[in-house]
Amino acid sequence: MKLSCKLMAMLFCLMLVSIGWANDLETATPESVGMSGERLERIDAVLKADIAAGTIPGAVVLVAREGKVVYFKNFGMQDKEAGIAMQKDSIFRIYSMTKTSVAVAAMMLLEEGKLLLSDPVAK
Repeated sequence: MKLSCKLMAMLFCLMLVSIGWANDLETATPESVGMSGERLERIDAVLKADIAAGTIPGAVVLVAREGKVVYFKNFGMQDKEAGIAMQKDSIFRIYSMTKTSVAVAAMMLLEEGKLLLSDPVAK
């Protein structure tokens, strides 16, 4: 129990610190770090379709690899009623980070070989 609380606190702090790191990251082409620029551009179509359908008002997406930003775009509206467009530095209210934190922790365990996707949830 103590370990999971410490892990959650560490992940929360890491998320807060990562906001500051994002400003210091250099940019690169996706291909230079082993990613596909064409596939990253698919994000545009998906988010624009969600915005048009009214599923979400807007979004900001940043993808980085090897310490370099390869994709950083804003979409839609920050405040639809006031007509304020989404900015790359818009602030979001986050109500619950439990699922996100657990997903990050599970992926970390997966990378370390301490968890398999075929393992039962009880493990």
